[in-house]
Amino acid sequence: MSRASDIVKIALAEVGYREKASNASLDDPQANAGGGNWTKYARDLAAAGYYNGNKNGYAWCDVFVDWCFFKAYGAQEGQRIQCQTGDLGAACIYSAQYYMMQGRYDHNPQPGDQVFFNVNGQIGHTGIVVAVTGNSIEVVEGNSSDRVQKLTYDKGSSRIAGYGHPLYGEVDTATVAEEPPLTPTAPASQTAVVKLPVLKNGAVSNTVKNAQALLIRHGYACGGRVIAGRENPDGEFGPTTEKAVKAFQSLKKLKADGEIGADTWTALLTT
Repeated sequence: MSRASDIVKIALAEVGYREKASNASLDDPQANAGGGNWTKYARDLAAAGYYNGNKNGYAWCDVFVDWCFFKAYGAQEGQRIQCQTGDLGAACIYSAQYYMMQGRYDHNPQPGDQVFFNVNGQIGHTGIVVAVTGNSIEVVEGNSSDRVQKLTYDKGSSRIAGYGHPLYGEVDTATVAEEPPLTPTAPASQTAVVKLPVLKNGAVSNTVKNAQALLIRHGYACGGRVIAGRENPDGEFGPTTEKAVKAFQSLKKLKADGEIGADTWTALLTT
């Protein structure tokens, strides 16, 4: 069975691990410390085929969270419990969207949740809630000042974007929370829903860039710059992106209007 306390225990055990300057001494918590974004977490997940590529050398806060679930339950089960239905879980915005698509994202923290933070107006950092006490939460975060750290936040902090609730199979109280269990989560009909914006020709945003990355992964060109044989999304919804959206919609038997609405978002994120 899967429990929140499993993830809390693993995350706390990693506090103090230092990011590495190069691809060396990855298993030593302190050796080869530096700002190169090299970690044992990305190495292990690359070997397990977690993502659409090796993420070692890249920002690793979300990689750390995924590694904790992988360590506890293995690749397939760990990803299922995290609601990850695609191979883009190394990026915070995609991880949050996976929870959103399964209706498991809101603003009610519980130990073992994945917390998402706002960075420059969008979801850009993440960690694991290890305790909920009064008006504060304790979070273990990877890639925090180049290391794994435990930090405390006010529940009402504007930095907090929301919480993803993993699909744990068993309720337990073996966490570091210091107060009685929280009131049970409200029924699904009362759960807060986070809506993704409708995107169409002329839009320019990071959300467009995220959508383009999904289209590119499905094999559709969006007009971005090609570097080393791979197209990079540019965040500009132009005619080429619109053409890609229509082609994808036709393939999925959706209304081919060239706009990314609820049905198209669902198809992009879950297929």
